[in-house]
Amino acid sequence: IETLTGVPSIIFGLMGLAVFVPLTIKYTPATSANILSGSLTLAVILLPIIIRSTEESLKNVPIDFRYASLALGANHTQTTMKVVLPSAFPRILTATLLAIGRVIGESAALIFAIGTTIKDDISIYGRSTTLSVHIWSLMTDEPANVQLASTISLIILIIVLILNISIKLISRLYMRKVY
Repeated sequence: IETLTGVPSIIFGLMGLAVFVPLTIKYTPATSANILSGSLTLAVILLPIIIRSTEESLKNVPIDFRYASLALGANHTQTTMKVVLPSAFPRILTATLLAIGRVIGESAALIFAIGTTIKDDISIYGRSTTLSVHIWSLMTDEPANVQLASTISLIILIIVLILNISIKLISRLYMRKVY
């Protein structure tokens, strides 16, 4: 898991092109790289981050919580489900949402997995693009459309900011409810 965390996203994109694109072409109406293969690629990018942070969150639950639950007569499964997971849930949720925030700006992996097609009629079985790839395409045009690229960059920043604020609010509300 630690090794996968350090793999560059372009390698995951090539893996998505080699594995997920042919799978989605075979089992869905897709005919080329598509949004479904891109989402599967992003899921693989997120897994090591979420697994590692979940593991750390579970380790950070005080051992006294476990001992107290076991001393009151709960078995190991009840202790895990009723004590450990609720105590670790805010950290797990935070790690998951921060990992999602990381892939919002992901472009290298998605160039291979969904393409760079900009169109209005979107289908999960068709080619498409992301905001970050759209910024790249705007800046490589002659002349570069700096105003539109800057606007899209601000939209990405606002989305990530809203996501981070919602993480804090959800964690704080959950902590009040549990404790």
